[in-house]
Amino acid sequence: MEMNRRYGYFSFVILFICMVLIYAGIREIWGDGQKRNKVMPISVAGIALEVELATTPEDQILGLMYRDHLGDNEGMLFIFPTEKELSFWMKDTHIPLSLAFIKEDGRIIQIESMKPYSLDTHVSREKVKYALEMKEGWFTMHKVKEGDRVKIPRITDDKNINVNER
Repeated sequence: MEMNRRYGYFSFVILFICMVLIYAGIREIWGDGQKRNKVMPISVAGIALEVELATTPEDQILGLMYRDHLGDNEGMLFIFPTEKELSFWMKDTHIPLSLAFIKEDGRIIQIESMKPYSLDTHVSREKVKYALEMKEGWFTMHKVKEGDRVKIPRITDDKNINVNER
């Protein structure tokens, strides 16, 4: 009887530990509303921000999908190797977002509003190197408009950020 009780207790503890590890893994994979990428300070029309970076194809595909919350001054900066026409959609994105398309010189050329779960594509009118996703209405609230500048530190490789601004 004592052996069965110990075995039952031991099994319960093992099951509990497995459940915690599985839950932690799901949160890591699917997101829990918390930052999961590297962050970098930038300045948008003189407003200092610290944004998550999406520099790899995997990060760029995932973007802000599956998140349930985004702080008022939080966002994600998509960085591409060269200027090109960019296209974004909101499949599996729970949060309404505003998107700024940004030229290599830091000039905002276009700002779009994006609705959650929408399959509508938002395409840049020109080739751009960056896209910045912020909480819906952020650009309007801070009076940021097309033609304003974003200062982005130069990234020399994935691990080293050179603070020489463009």
